[in-house]
Amino acid sequence: MKNYWILLITIISHISCVQDDEFSIPEITCDDPNLIGSKSVEDMMKVSASTASRYEEEDVIVGYVVSSDEGGNIYKNISLVDDNGKGFNISLDRYDNYTSYEPGRKVYVKLKDLYTQVDFGALEIGDLYNNTQIGRIPEVIIGDHLLRSCDVVEEETLVNKISISDISDQYLHTLVEFESVQFKDNELGGNYYSSSKDLGGATNRIIVDELGYEVIVRTSSYSDFANNPLPNGKGKIRGVLTRFNSDYQLFMRTENDILMDQQRTSINRLGIDALKSRSEGSIEDNYYIEGVVTLAPKGGNITERNIILQDETGGIVVRFDNSVQNKIEEGNKLKILIKDSKLGSFADVKQISDLSFNGTLDGENIVKIVEENSALPSPLKLTLSELKNGNFESVLVEVDDIQFKTEDVDQVISGSRVVTDCSIKFTVYTRSLASFGNQKIPNGSGKIVGIASSYYNEKQIILRDTDWFSNLSGSRCKEPEPLFYENFESISNTGYDVYVNLTDWYNLNQTGGEEKWEAREYSSNKYAQISAYNTAETTMVAWLITPEIDLNGSNNEVLTFDTKDAY
Repeated sequence: MKNYWILLITIISHISCVQDDEFSIPEITCDDPNLIGSKSVEDMMKVSASTASRYEEEDVIVGYVVSSDEGGNIYKNISLVDDNGKGFNISLDRYDNYTSYEPGRKVYVKLKDLYTQVDFGALEIGDLYNNTQIGRIPEVIIGDHLLRSCDVVEEETLVNKISISDISDQYLHTLVEFESVQFKDNELGGNYYSSSKDLGGATNRIIVDELGYEVIVRTSSYSDFANNPLPNGKGKIRGVLTRFNSDYQLFMRTENDILMDQQRTSINRLGIDALKSRSEGSIEDNYYIEGVVTLAPKGGNITERNIILQDETGGIVVRFDNSVQNKIEEGNKLKILIKDSKLGSFADVKQISDLSFNGTLDGENIVKIVEENSALPSPLKLTLSELKNGNFESVLVEVDDIQFKTEDVDQVISGSRVVTDCSIKFTVYTRSLASFGNQKIPNGSGKIVGIASSYYNEKQIILRDTDWFSNLSGSRCKEPEPLFYENFESISNTGYDVYVNLTDWYNLNQTGGEEKWEAREYSSNKYAQISAYNTAETTMVAWLITPEIDLNGSNNEVLTFDTKDAY
């Protein structure tokens, strides 16, 4: 028995002699997979469709995490950006993804056997759900497809600091930050989430900047800041940008993503581009717009009730209840109260209407001339290709290295004329009532300045005066000679049931009815029209066939034609 006690004492004695500082800290190592990225987000969007499809190649996307579900506002999704800064989203059937894939973490995404889809403008990656949609990757195989790198970058290197007006699909599923913003007045006093404003388990709140641009901030009922009050100041906010249908939405990750501790601003001015981005209809908010008149009725190239107003954000047609021909001139800087006016479109061009030039609103003049002879905005310098393919409306533009097409030279400028760079053609429109409408078109090349506009689907430039197009004195480029051209202007008779009857053309009704292509005229332009409206023909196939065109002596032929659909 004594031997046992001696042994026990000996063991205790040996243990008690061990010094604490003899323990070593285990070495923490990271085994980086070091995979090579073989695909970019742009590559994958080119091979992905609007429905989910399985990807079968051994490819890898390298991404950096920008989202986090730590605050509960993002659920079973991870947003990442590739080396080009392009965002994408991965759906995972697991909670607390931030513990493995935190913001800034570099991740290798092995694509084989995953599904991809382009949804609301962005690349989605995951498993298959409901045969056509992206679903969540099962937790048991997440580690097979998402491999952590040892690299973590600073979040500041990933954030895009932009204005609300910059928002586009380019920034989907990226980390964005807006400065000098605040929640709208009617949002104050509420929490981030409100059960009375629940939309699919979340609440949409609106932030606005100093020019009236708005974007949705969406907060889930499950976020840990859902019941916190909205800040009533001004400041900055960051989060992951997404889109649902046409609405862009910002998802904060935690409440640390917002800092609005500055004095709140009274926002009454609305930038013209911000105004145009709103839904059409009556304007109920107490806003005003301010800009310089770039086109007024005095020159005759715009109707007597309309002007075009431009500020630093864009331009818009302003339509009054009565003539302003002798009241507003180009170069006037105007402040216009737009409460109770109407935002709409005419010929697919945005306009603000229901305005009285001499009217008042709450004791203030609806229209105030802030400054006379103000400098016009600098024209946007564009190529003809940029003008044709871009989204420019009611703003001053300058296009260089162009000429009027040969057929228009020495003709009067009024009507629809065509300029070209010998590659692209573009319409220049001048009203017959314009004071310079009888000015002859010069035979040379150079630049023109005008206002970008459109008439339904036909983009055009509206001229202001002769000084903006008459100095075309450069050498002309050689225009391609058309193998065949028809503008229907040689038709002598037009009207209802007057059918196109041109030499060597065929005008046929394949289904045996009497209706055929009619010769019509509108605004001094002749054209061919087919319609079964107000006829007995319930089904109709009609052909208007050109004469034979010899292509034996040419290469790389291109067919162009103008068409307009209506009912």
